[in-house]
Amino acid sequence: MSSGIYSVLVTYNPDLSRLRQVVAALVPQVGRVVIVDNGSRGAAEIGALASEHGLRFLPLPENRGIAFAQNAGIAQAEADEAQFVLLMDQDTVLQDGAIANLVALYRSLEADGVRVGSVGNAYRDGHDQKLNTIWRAEGRRLARRLPEPGRESHAEVDTLIASGSLIPLSVLREVGAMDAALFIDLVDLEWCFRATAHGYRHFMSLRNIMDHTIGSGRLNLGFRTVTLHAPIRNYYLVRNSAVLAARDYIKPAWRRFFARQLFFYILVYGTVADRNLIRLRLMLRGLWDGVRKRGGACPISA
Repeated sequence: MSSGIYSVLVTYNPDLSRLRQVVAALVPQVGRVVIVDNGSRGAAEIGALASEHGLRFLPLPENRGIAFAQNAGIAQAEADEAQFVLLMDQDTVLQDGAIANLVALYRSLEADGVRVGSVGNAYRDGHDQKLNTIWRAEGRRLARRLPEPGRESHAEVDTLIASGSLIPLSVLREVGAMDAALFIDLVDLEWCFRATAHGYRHFMSLRNIMDHTIGSGRLNLGFRTVTLHAPIRNYYLVRNSAVLAARDYIKPAWRRFFARQLFFYILVYGTVADRNLIRLRLMLRGLWDGVRKRGGACPISA
């Protein structure tokens, strides 16, 4: 256990059996845990699980988005004078020793004079067991590759997923907290880009591969597979991609990527995904709201 690490675990209608696995793997590795619940139907059961493990429980009356919930937990960590925040979600199970290795990686990089914004773990997706991709901007293009756990202990990355990422409170004070206006999708990427604009760098540890599930399934297009989420998430993907494509602190390669992804999302999810007409309506509204820089929750129902 590391007493200076305060974990913020955000939940929203979780699978309770999976959440028990997440908590059991997390609790022995950190000093304190706060579960911030975003208005789940089973909030009482989540609160009982928190009480069972002696964790702080912060139930929100409604779903305010993952960024708002993360910020509520970060405020608790700040009040308790934590040194690091470890962000977690309800679908990520850590390996034993994962957090100790993240702290060791951070200390090693810091000793070498690196301004570290965050460190996180590589992960395997629960749907297909594939390792995540490493993305780096190189000039006006994005380079991507698979991590090589047997040959490298860590890799520098442009972005980390929020879950399993360790962030010093000192960096959060300088860079700012999560952008609550984005609500959910791309919140973690935006924060990494903002930290990079402040001169910080991000690193992925390959020593402890997390078990992490993204979305509800996969859609096979033949030449590639894409993640399926509930239709409402397509609104946030399109809207937030449009928002980030216009922000000047984000590197040009990434701004071009988000602009291209807008059309890819609308083409794929609006034609070949299930409930495609519902998705298309949500994405077109997301595009309109993104151009207008409108934040917050989706204003129309799915």
